[in-house]
Amino acid sequence: MEQVNSHHPTIKFTAEVSDTDTTFLDTSVYKGERFANESILDIKMHFKPTETFQYTHFSSSHPPGVNKGFIEGEALTLLWTNFSETTFTTAVSNFKTHLKKRGYPETLFSTILAEINFEGRKLALQQRRKPAKHANLAFRPTISSFSA
Repeated sequence: MEQVNSHHPTIKFTAEVSDTDTTFLDTSVYKGERFANESILDIKMHFKPTETFQYTHFSSSHPPGVNKGFIEGEALTLLWTNFSETTFTTAVSNFKTHLKKRGYPETLFSTILAEINFEGRKLALQQRRKPAKHANLAFRPTISSFSA
């Protein structure tokens, strides 16, 4: 670290060394509940200490479908990135708290989040998204495309 930090006076790097976990981007790999018995590492979503969860406020002018899609998408991300039911439950609870702070009505997010649960994780991981209707069509410009 000394050598890396000697290259520039204002840019400084840090490193954390741990015997129990490591973090890369938004994922933390750690020795969790299953490690003692099965030697299986767990994964959970990682949030930097500076994360403020400034989601779009519910009163913004977004259509209702956008708000619903955002909640569903975030919940599915939490489901996919939390391998332990305990960490998933905690993450969803924190997500609900952040949604309340941003003005989302509990009736809206409780209904959506009730459909996404840890028991359905295996099925959710297997589901594949449908390709877009026009995904195979590509715009190929020709000379006539540019002539007036």
